[in-house]
Amino acid sequence: MNIQSIKPSEKGLEVFWDDSDKSCFPWFWLRDHSESGVDLHPDTLQRQIDSFSAPLDNTVSKVWLDDGMENVYIKWQDDSSSLLSTSLLERMSKPALPQLSTIDSAELWNSADKINLFPEMQYEQLMDDENGISLWLEHVKRAGFILVRSSPATAEATKKLMERISYLRNSIFGEFSVWDNKKINPDDTAYTSEEIELHTDSTYVHDAPGLQTLHCLQKDSRGGENQLVDGMAIAELMRREFPQAFNILCKVQVPGRYIRPDAYLETHRPVFRVNNDGEIIQVSFNNHDRAPFRLEHDEMESFYEAYGIFHRLAHDKERHFEFLLEPGNILTFDNWRLLHGRSALTGYRQLCGGYHNREDFESLIRLS
Repeated sequence: MNIQSIKPSEKGLEVFWDDSDKSCFPWFWLRDHSESGVDLHPDTLQRQIDSFSAPLDNTVSKVWLDDGMENVYIKWQDDSSSLLSTSLLERMSKPALPQLSTIDSAELWNSADKINLFPEMQYEQLMDDENGISLWLEHVKRAGFILVRSSPATAEATKKLMERISYLRNSIFGEFSVWDNKKINPDDTAYTSEEIELHTDSTYVHDAPGLQTLHCLQKDSRGGENQLVDGMAIAELMRREFPQAFNILCKVQVPGRYIRPDAYLETHRPVFRVNNDGEIIQVSFNNHDRAPFRLEHDEMESFYEAYGIFHRLAHDKERHFEFLLEPGNILTFDNWRLLHGRSALTGYRQLCGGYHNREDFESLIRLS
């Protein structure tokens, strides 16, 4: 949209757009959002105007558009001035509550054969090509995961790949971990040979990591196939076919916990976290780490029924992308979207990996 004209009014500045729409920006809002070098730091883009410590005289002396129709200038009665770009006014043309947004280019899949373009690339392509990160990001945005092939089968190469994307997130497991399935007195099923049920990681922390990376370094074992399931695709299916169960899983705050001798982590989050428009922002599901809780009798029964529907759909093998993670193949997936699991194995297997924050993933998307 482009500005066609502007008109001061008692309530604020009326902006008429070339699509025949109109916006009215309050005078206080315009002063508070001024982008002049005095009001908004030109390098950090941090707000410098203090709109609240002392009353501001929002009496307008003059308002005008520059010749290029790119900026609106306001001269106030107290001789101060404000500048607002038309691009900012366009972005803010419709009032809306601030909220997290979904990933526009996501292609949800309910079975592996629905993944239109398999998300894979070569290690050297990611590490050396100037467009490598962009391609990597496109795959993760679209399918929710990517396999980077032909990597050196070392922890150093894996960490180097992760740091190519962004800094690593520290967690209770450390910043970057190397582990196997032979740990004595394990405090997590990841350190065993047992089956790991489909889940999202860190349902027991307030801010679950956005991306998880795994690499098999050594393998002298049978079994241990990895599974990925698109949890958001299941959520959308439940919205259509099981609306009552969908709403329950949006509302009930399910407690997750992680306990070991030196830590007791717990938080509460619904299985489906939605924004103000009802769009699904995050799927959180971990039956292993679900903590005890009790609702009123009828509510508890309804929750169990809804949770059971999701569990059944997630464990439908026709929905799974199943593969064996081999040395040299590095898997990264969206932990707010996909569930991951592993079948039982016999023998020895060593893995390494770590996490990235969700905000750093979204930062890459905004900059792409």
